[in-house]
Amino acid sequence: MSFYKYTTIDTAKIVLENETLRWSSPLLFNDIEECQFTPFTEEQHKKAQRYYHEMLIDCAKGRLIYNYHHFSEVTRMLIDTLRFMHNQGSLDNLDYKELLQITDNPQEGYREYVNKGLVNIFRIICVTTEYNNNLMWAHYGDQHYGCALEFSDVYKDKPRNLEEGFVRYHENLSPRSNPIDMMLFGETKEVRSRMIEDIIFSKRTSWAYEKEYRFMFAESFGQITTTLDLRTNERRMDVSHQTDTKYTDVPFRKESLKSITFGVRATKESIENLVVSLSSKNYDVELFQLKLVNGELLRERMSPIQAQL
Repeated sequence: MSFYKYTTIDTAKIVLENETLRWSSPLLFNDIEECQFTPFTEEQHKKAQRYYHEMLIDCAKGRLIYNYHHFSEVTRMLIDTLRFMHNQGSLDNLDYKELLQITDNPQEGYREYVNKGLVNIFRIICVTTEYNNNLMWAHYGDQHYGCALEFSDVYKDKPRNLEEGFVRYHENLSPRSNPIDMMLFGETKEVRSRMIEDIIFSKRTSWAYEKEYRFMFAESFGQITTTLDLRTNERRMDVSHQTDTKYTDVPFRKESLKSITFGVRATKESIENLVVSLSSKNYDVELFQLKLVNGELLRERMSPIQAQL
């Protein structure tokens, strides 16, 4: 499958000369809702919260067989506290509202985990499978003064824990993750993977014109810890040992660059400029330029002589 990266001529020149593509944190994206569109409804969060409370009580009273060490540190602490209350004979007198205060607002906790713990270290490159998407040319191809780079692969060495796939466009999708998993188990590989699929590979339907395909990996997660003060019911998340940089330049193989398609308005000077970079780095690619013929966009192959005129 071919992947097209729409860009300006100046950025394309940097890509060619450095033999790298920039994978960025969603914090640098133009969609202000990026990663803010949580996939769960308020009712789903409330249902998960009720189930969580029931499990905590059942575990504390010994009515539920479970693997204690699979739970998160906060969940284990709550079970231990409730078990102590049960042994003291005071658990049955616990007001449900008191327990609710401890685990209140899981939706806010979910968003805090994403925004504070994950977004900074996510690395994403956004591409599409079409070279003739007029809106993409307008928004990312410098209004047809730029170009579209065609790649067969966007990396030289596969990044660790790479996730990839088409973006799902929706207003309220059916999530593949579940808020109860985060509440019970905290940050695990499985929970994180399902969460990433929901928040990274989904966007509002207004962006559907992009027909976007994404590649994503994460830099070091550092240390993400959640603490709960049972005296004040205050929950706090702390993040440390993460990078301050919001992008990573990832090398690609020169042979993975298959073609360059220039926009309708790309000038001879800018095309020649890019051809110089191609020659100096010994790229072997096909060159095309879009032409507007009778109101229709056509892609015409350019000969090496045309490109240098």
